[in-house]
Amino acid sequence: MPISEKAQRAWKAGTAVVTAFTAFYSVFCIDYGPGPHVFTGLQSWYRQKIDSILGVDLEATRKRQISDNNAQKNIYGGRGEGTTVEERNDDSNPGGR
Repeated sequence: MPISEKAQRAWKAGTAVVTAFTAFYSVFCIDYGPGPHVFTGLQSWYRQKIDSILGVDLEATRKRQISDNNAQKNIYGGRGEGTTVEERNDDSNPGGR
């Protein structure tokens, strides 16, 4: 029993939409690991464009992260980053590690 022409057009349109979304997501959104890869330039460009559209100020964000890290280190006596809660609360481990 063959599919009608209308159903074939709908199937083709659906396939095109799913394929386009998969390609977009694969190129711009998937993290392929810490090293550079073939999509690094495109992903960087895309993220910069999205940040500029949304009004994200990268420099202000970096400064805020640095100040948050410094505040965390001050709270935990220099043991804020890269330690577990148990290590921070352990009085017998003054070095934090």
